[in-house]
Amino acid sequence: MMVTRSWEKEVEISMHLSAKSEKLIRYGMILTFLVFLIKIIGGYMTGSLALISDGWHLAGDLVTLALSWWGLKQSVKPATRKQSFGMYRAEIVTAFMANLLLVGVGVYIVIEAVQAFFHPVAVEGGWVFGLTAVGLVIYTALTWLLGQEKDNMNAKSAWLHFMGDALASVAILIGAALIYFTGWYWVDAVLGGLVGVVIIAGAAKMAWEGAHILLEFAPEHIEPEEVEQQLLAIDDVTAVTDLHIWSLTPTQHFMSVHLAVGVETISEGEKVIRDAQKMMLEKFGVHHVTVQLETGSCRTCFHTVVEMNGHCVACPEMKGEGGLIMVQ
Repeated sequence: MMVTRSWEKEVEISMHLSAKSEKLIRYGMILTFLVFLIKIIGGYMTGSLALISDGWHLAGDLVTLALSWWGLKQSVKPATRKQSFGMYRAEIVTAFMANLLLVGVGVYIVIEAVQAFFHPVAVEGGWVFGLTAVGLVIYTALTWLLGQEKDNMNAKSAWLHFMGDALASVAILIGAALIYFTGWYWVDAVLGGLVGVVIIAGAAKMAWEGAHILLEFAPEHIEPEEVEQQLLAIDDVTAVTDLHIWSLTPTQHFMSVHLAVGVETISEGEKVIRDAQKMMLEKFGVHHVTVQLETGSCRTCFHTVVEMNGHCVACPEMKGEGGLIMVQ
């Protein structure tokens, strides 16, 4: 017996989040491009590695945002018979690719910073301070806007990037002041390296979160052992097998399971299914639950061990028979 819980409500919420996030990311792309021009031009004019590094970091952000925007546009496409889950995973794939790209950008910046530290060049601290202040205002606005959409992985990724940019800008402002008043030009290289480290750390974390979903690991907030114990606590459930829990997106979770039950009627079996679905929704936030009931006479090996001719070897009349095969 197999019953699947409807998940239209969760899909509707996800589509709303994606549409709103797509709009915010589009605005972010425009503002990021403006800051990119300011920092790249200003960085080469002033000789500041911190500004140049931050500028090329923004170039990476632009590519990231473009991929995120495309992924969000794809993710709202409806499901078809060939694509029964729709294109929801598009946002995960693009976020994963974008963060891998940013890791590369971060490594490049760190390498440049190390070289600049041993071969410092003169930097115009006043200009660096002014240009960075402009960028900080824009970063703060973008961080606030995208902070409202952190349930979406692409929006969360963009939020993390801009938060890092804002913090990096604060550090560069402090460094610019030090350079202006002390002439310590090596500070610029150190700050550039710190920007690179922040980029690597944040992007690697987000890439791992994307891989976690793409590889269909169980959601981090769900422990399969705990789920199994909760299922066994349901009346008439005697065993749990083939338990699979995974995520389609950060907000859409799925579960499929086989339950061995001691029921006599269809209505009793349906109650077990309803109880399992209700428990998964209320305790673990899983909306899409597929339950298959096993009601055969064998309580210990149902569907996992069978004899070649189709008879269960755990049945008393089959004791001692050979020809086992394992069915996964």
